[in-house]
Amino acid sequence: MSALDYFQYAKVLWDERMQHAIDILLKKRNKNGTWNVQEKHPGQIHFDMEKAGKPSRWNTLRAMRVLKCYEVDP
Repeated sequence: MSALDYFQYAKVLWDERMQHAIDILLKKRNKNGTWNVQEKHPGQIHFDMEKAGKPSRWNTLRAMRVLKCYEVDP
């Protein structure tokens, strides 16, 4: 999702090569329209914002920005 979020931020026009990533993004969407935190990376954590496996406000925000930018109907 990071690459797609970068592309929408940089105002990169739609390219068919993005379709596979969009399909994966849509497949990972929860029934309630949110996206989960995947895995935590090892290392020192100063504070835990969200728990792995639970819905993420940040991932959901990024996913929705991408879908809106490329006019994908979720």
